[in-house]
Amino acid sequence: MNLMGVYLNRNYSTMKKLSIIYWLSLSFYFLPVILKSQSAFLKQRPFSSPFFEQYPASQTVDHHYPYTNQADGLFIRFDGMEFSENIIYPNCISGQSCYDGHAGIDFFMPLNTPILAPADGYVISSNFAPSADPCPGGIAANGEQGTIILAHGNGYFTVYLHMEPPLNVSVGNNVSAGDILGFAGNTGCAINTHLHFEVRKGSWNINFDQPYAVDPFGWWKNTNDPIQDIRGNSSDWLWVSDTLVDDGDNGFQRFQGPNWLYLNTGFNGDSWTVPATQESPETRHSAIWVPSVPTPGEYDIEVYLPELNDATTGAIYEINLKSEDGTSNKTEVVVNQSLGADGFFKISTKNLSQGNNFSVILRDLVTIESENNRVVFDAIRIIPSALSTQKKKQLPDSFTGALSIDHVSPNPFNSSLAIRYRIKNNSMVEISIFNALGKLVFRGSPENKTRGKHIFRWNGKNNKGTAVTSGVYFIHVKAGAYEVFKKAAYVE
Repeated sequence: MNLMGVYLNRNYSTMKKLSIIYWLSLSFYFLPVILKSQSAFLKQRPFSSPFFEQYPASQTVDHHYPYTNQADGLFIRFDGMEFSENIIYPNCISGQSCYDGHAGIDFFMPLNTPILAPADGYVISSNFAPSADPCPGGIAANGEQGTIILAHGNGYFTVYLHMEPPLNVSVGNNVSAGDILGFAGNTGCAINTHLHFEVRKGSWNINFDQPYAVDPFGWWKNTNDPIQDIRGNSSDWLWVSDTLVDDGDNGFQRFQGPNWLYLNTGFNGDSWTVPATQESPETRHSAIWVPSVPTPGEYDIEVYLPELNDATTGAIYEINLKSEDGTSNKTEVVVNQSLGADGFFKISTKNLSQGNNFSVILRDLVTIESENNRVVFDAIRIIPSALSTQKKKQLPDSFTGALSIDHVSPNPFNSSLAIRYRIKNNSMVEISIFNALGKLVFRGSPENKTRGKHIFRWNGKNNKGTAVTSGVYFIHVKAGAYEVFKKAAYVE
């Protein structure tokens, strides 16, 4: 449950007011330049992570009209899906239709969970003040609401509602990503402990007719973001990510459903699974990955498939490519997850633009012809398809762990990199290093290796003996008909 009405403490000193006005004037002076293009800047989730790395997003932004006290009978999600029934809290369905008018994302978590700054910023509001009257959904307010608002100097403002006393920051404070702002509570228009996290673009103020709220998870449909019709703002993916996104990383988000199951298997030893459904109205679980594309070009999109009994043969991966006008083209790829061999599996090759302009969405919805009962959510990565020209043979479907890279360390590195790998059978092994553009920078001499674990050490130099420059590199290990990739960062 949330509240959009944010009331500022009336007891600011004149000095604080002048400081805020001056700081904001600088922000708005540069606003016309900054707001022309999307730029991911949120470095982490706005809460102290649980052992499984993220809380699910329970209630999301209504792209039709993001203002909580302005329910209009239509809820539009970040993926463009529309709902007109069961869309008002507390009767909305988490993981599906929550909820009409909502301007932010709700993360449910235990009381007093530390709430963190997701990016560097400046505190422009930190107070307890009366909540909305009436509260959405007809509930009674739980005292005064704890509210914090940060300005980030790039035209974006983040809002944190329902905070528990005491607040950890004051107006005028500068904060860095990861600093504790306060603690999760249920103050104001809230029944259960949760964080209402909101992003506003262009202003921190409440406007009843034209709200400033945008969705930090972006907009992924083949039409313009409806939020853009309100005041020209559009929703972009705002979380800093990488070319490889695991199921707990900043470039990943799952959405609340009743049957998520955390597994101690998969990439980095963890993954998620849910029961599969073949009925579209019953879908209650979904997740989104948004890797960062370092340079424009053609990339292989790969998914990690752990070995799991009863994994579905008909998982539907939705690949969304965003155009310059903000609309997206969607391609659906059906993947047999039962072929999982604890390795990456290519599902598509696409031309991608730089930044965070493409996403992969996976739901519990599977094809009618599918067999088995579980959908698996794990890591996704992109690799320049130029690397694919080095591949003489795709991994066969029967691949069962014949080759793996267990670890590369240290990562990042600046002098020597240890590549630990294992092979199932005696094989001729060749190790190559490619840069982020897919250009070969180093190739080792092929060596006969016996089955088991091995270590290869690379000194950060190309075949001419010249040290490579800082950047991301892909380690390619080939053993017989099998090959695997691993990413590492070189820092001078």
